[in-house]
Amino acid sequence: MNLPDWLQKPALPTETTFDRFVQNIGGQKISDILPGDPSFQNANYLFRNESVIAELKTLQTDFGTTDSFRDKHIKLLEKYISDGRMTFGAIFRSAERPEEYSKDLLRLFRPALCRILKKANQQIKETKKELNFANNHGIILLVNDDFISLEPRFITSIICEVLTHSYSSIDAFVYLTLNHYVDIPGNDYANLLWIPVYSERAPSSLVDFVNKLGSQWCDFLEVEVGEFDNKVVTDDPSAILQARAIPRKLT
Repeated sequence: MNLPDWLQKPALPTETTFDRFVQNIGGQKISDILPGDPSFQNANYLFRNESVIAELKTLQTDFGTTDSFRDKHIKLLEKYISDGRMTFGAIFRSAERPEEYSKDLLRLFRPALCRILKKANQQIKETKKELNFANNHGIILLVNDDFISLEPRFITSIICEVLTHSYSSIDAFVYLTLNHYVDIPGNDYANLLWIPVYSERAPSSLVDFVNKLGSQWCDFLEVEVGEFDNKVVTDDPSAILQARAIPRKLT
């Protein structure tokens, strides 16, 4: 079987790849500017001229495949079937599942994502305090490396819901893919994603910075992995409604 070129490329190490990228565009690793062994958990990057602190997080565990998640999922199915809200056959036919079941299923993913956001918020908050950058904006760069149980629209939806009510040190987040590609119906290419989302308090200067950062990231990746065959920039969130991850490991 002849695999496409993009699927044969070795996976890039997320953190060291981003370290090189950030330093190439004039940002700094915060660990490089801290003396000795810091007494707090710091964020990853400082963009001093733009007054931005960024924390890099990687989704490396596919929560939907863990034993604990499966147990919770089975209990949820049993509850809906015993309550008469769903037939046994609906387990195998998604179109027959009630809308509230789908919402409850998504909630099972929420705690794991909340833990990531909570830690990132604390790292950004403490970095602002310890380095006297109280007025800096905080962003999360959330790289999905191997979490393919949920489509991108559901992951971003859960994160948006959480950040609307909690974690005030986070002014924006970027959901992106690096080592797995995404299939988008109507698009004939394997796609990498860069999806920025902003809080209501984010100023236009932060939006401009993140958009520029996305463009620079694209240019950087083309040097790393080769020129892209296609690029799409859009503000239309419906572009990813049916997007699904393409596993790197084909069976």
